[in-house]
Amino acid sequence: MLTKKRIAAALACACALGVSGMASATMVDVNGVHWDSSSPFDLTIQSLNLRETSVTNVGDVLTGYGQIGSINGNNSFCTGCDLTFTFTYTVHSITGNQVVFDMGSFQFYTQAAGSFNFGDPNSVGGTPWVTLTGHTAPRTGFVDPNGQLYATINGTVTNPTIGSGGFGLVDATTGPATSFLDSNFWADGLGGFADFQLSSSFQTFPANGCGTTPSTNLDDICAYPIEGNGSLIGRTATAVPEPAELGLFGVGLGLLGFFMWRRRKESSDRA
Repeated sequence: MLTKKRIAAALACACALGVSGMASATMVDVNGVHWDSSSPFDLTIQSLNLRETSVTNVGDVLTGYGQIGSINGNNSFCTGCDLTFTFTYTVHSITGNQVVFDMGSFQFYTQAAGSFNFGDPNSVGGTPWVTLTGHTAPRTGFVDPNGQLYATINGTVTNPTIGSGGFGLVDATTGPATSFLDSNFWADGLGGFADFQLSSSFQTFPANGCGTTPSTNLDDICAYPIEGNGSLIGRTATAVPEPAELGLFGVGLGLLGFFMWRRRKESSDRA
């Protein structure tokens, strides 16, 4: 006879199988880019080799490119690949040493390891990984509160010096990594949420041989006189359980169903 104790044990088994599968899901892998979502630094994406154009007037487009150097503090996060990016923002306003940008967009790519060349803007490309879009939110201390990226400049707007920095919010919108990055983690001060907080530091530092006047050819390293680094801080989004995890849970439920069927059959036979 199947007792209630055995039914309870079967149900516990079903739950345990499901939970054991889900517990292993702390490791995330998207097109070779992998990270541990249980890391105390989750989710921190840091760049290196960042280059960008200079801006002078409202309406100018800031264009840049670079490479991701670590995720959650791990610099071995991309199996056989480089994770690279390009970005654009448009100058919305300039007030003293404050520059406010909008219309922001980042495109991240996975490409063959070693194929990115810091000195070649055209070396960025490959398989789209995620698109991040600028998120409009106010920034304390800025005269213009209607931006997506807020920069405080040392030196001049055209030639920022060391200590210049930027801050903004972005959202994961398209690409295979979107479901893991669309966390709505940061309150935007307007009743909404963004996925990442973006911060950067930068200064004018033209590549050797470029001189002081930037090129207007975006295929040329001399068009990117500003170097820097940046970070994206958010959280890994809770993803839908993997098919294998659902399968384990299904096995447990199948066992429970079998035991319940046996109990009904035994009760019918006795009748």
